[in-house]
Amino acid sequence: MSEPSLLDQLASWASRLDVEDAPERVRAHLRSQLLSQLAAARAGYGHPLGAKISQAYGSPLQDDPERGAHSLAMATICLDFDDTAYAGHLSHSCVNVPLVYARPLGLDGRRLAAAILAANECAARITAAATLGPFRGQTAGHTHLAGAVAGRLRAEGALTDTWVNALGLAFTTPTWTLPRGFFTTDAKLYTAAVPVRIGLGACDGAKAGLGGPADVLEHPQGFLYRFAALPLPEEAVGGLGTLWYTETLSYKVHPGSAYLSAAIDCAAELHEEIRELGADDIAEIVVEGSLFTSGLDRLTRAESVGPHSSVAALNFSVPYNVATALLTGSLEPADLAPPDVARPKRWALAAKVRTVHDPALSRAALLATAPLGQALRRAGQRAAGWAGAAGREAVDALPPDWLAPADDFRWATKDLGARVTVRLNDGRELRAERRTALGAAGSTDGPGHEELARRKFLRCGGKPEVVELTGNLTELDASGVVRLVELALGDLGEGATSRRVRTARPAPARFDAGAADARSTPLREPEVMWDTAGLEAAYDGLFRAAASRAGLGSEAGGGDGGDVDRTLAHLALSDRLLADIARQVLAGAAAPLLDNSAAADPAAIDALVAAADRAVLVELVRRNAAELVGVLARTPDRCRVADVRVRLVNGAGEELFSGSVPWGEIVRMRAEEHLPGHAARINSLEEKAG
Repeated sequence: MSEPSLLDQLASWASRLDVEDAPERVRAHLRSQLLSQLAAARAGYGHPLGAKISQAYGSPLQDDPERGAHSLAMATICLDFDDTAYAGHLSHSCVNVPLVYARPLGLDGRRLAAAILAANECAARITAAATLGPFRGQTAGHTHLAGAVAGRLRAEGALTDTWVNALGLAFTTPTWTLPRGFFTTDAKLYTAAVPVRIGLGACDGAKAGLGGPADVLEHPQGFLYRFAALPLPEEAVGGLGTLWYTETLSYKVHPGSAYLSAAIDCAAELHEEIRELGADDIAEIVVEGSLFTSGLDRLTRAESVGPHSSVAALNFSVPYNVATALLTGSLEPADLAPPDVARPKRWALAAKVRTVHDPALSRAALLATAPLGQALRRAGQRAAGWAGAAGREAVDALPPDWLAPADDFRWATKDLGARVTVRLNDGRELRAERRTALGAAGSTDGPGHEELARRKFLRCGGKPEVVELTGNLTELDASGVVRLVELALGDLGEGATSRRVRTARPAPARFDAGAADARSTPLREPEVMWDTAGLEAAYDGLFRAAASRAGLGSEAGGGDGGDVDRTLAHLALSDRLLADIARQVLAGAAAPLLDNSAAADPAAIDALVAAADRAVLVELVRRNAAELVGVLARTPDRCRVADVRVRLVNGAGEELFSGSVPWGEIVRMRAEEHLPGHAARINSLEEKAG
């Protein structure tokens, strides 16, 4: 019997996925993602470009849900105000398609959330499998083939075979985005809308009995081998049910490319210091960023970007966005339309913006989970070949090939940092810098994603009741979902070709015969699982301390054997040992042995410090900690009493303790004593250095 194809494995899991299968921290992202995407829709339809979209394609709530999804995808992408994940700009299909089908299918909040979750996970995984290739971000239109199919079919409760055929049909005819048009014209609007239509059409065909190739992703003549320079098929199915791509979401505070977000944050921070100055007072503005920022700047400077440029060109312009944020203290959708876009002072200041590549920021960017770090780790030694084709900047920034990919995303990061320096004619310099943008995955300063999404939606003219309804999403009945959708989208896109659906109590959803519906499954008393909150909080404190010692994009430590580096190396090694014990306890092993000699051995610590700079060590600790906590989160609470044989030695190899200790006590000491102690030591070293 042949091994199941990637689509067989993915569809078998996602077609049965219920929102309650995901941890609460993942469900919280679904609520923020929905609210933030509704804000992007309101901003898009409210822009002059949105009026053209609605005139051509109608409103998102018209009678034809396929055409409504097309219109909505164009509106949400047009200002680049959508959110990003590892990997892909998911929401144009993963949120939009379930939204427009929610009313005709009579979905309640739980089914709507399940459809978004299933779509996210399928679309992000397939996008990740092809991310080391020519298409990333919004240019990866194939993201929405998967998002549209999964979002609709999970909402309809379709059978696994229907999923496989629909995905096979859709991925046989993927879209190929051309740079000409995407970066400088309104043609960018179709990069999500067209694959959404293809995906929905494939659903119709599969439901009618048309068959598609189940092996279309991995076949030598299939999708991955045509759309990826370095295919990573493992990304499509690795860690199903434990590795949640949804929790890698980063949230946009400003409309525009994520490669510019941190620079815009820095410029907004400097606004108060320059607000009384004129363009003549400023000699130049230097934006330092990673290879993603500098590369985008090179690409857009090849075109002549000005007041009459398309929204796409403005979105990608480092000079215009930074100058606007410096002058106004923010960047809003209105800044991408007349009259604001034509203000001469902005363009006079934009002419003084210069972008510089910072290798340290590139290193930090490629160490982070998104946009490429997880893929590079999955590729391992193969990544060097891909980076060589991408250019010298990518080669120099590559993480070490021994750094393993994450198998838990609870501490996912997106470190696209920036530094903005305003040099004045009188010789003064004003500077702001950020390791990561506000709202980005892993950001530790500023409001959390729930508050950022709430502010964004209200800023875009959304009604407070929608915020409340979204906050209680999984508790809403079908009429509550109708109200949410109507309040959020009902006044948008009402062009001449729009036909609104009459508001009425929706008919019950029609499900494929034999489909598994989570609501009809008898509920079992759930087993109490291990509460990892205390351990996660201890790691959060440790990460904050380590980040404060590293500096922005710094390679401090650099293998010099300093105390901070040795502490981090010891933690990374010991977490690896603890994660192995956690897996043995979960598997029911009798009295596994925890011997710390490998983590206490000075030679092992020195070898790791010599092989890794400070940034790599911090990332290794984060990765190994996530693995440990991820296993514990899947462990029944009753396993706390499991005996573990413990042997502790000091750095000289002298035995300090030998005996049996309950596993729960070992984890408690880690959370309450060991990690806080190491964080305090790192902080004390910082104070001495200061």
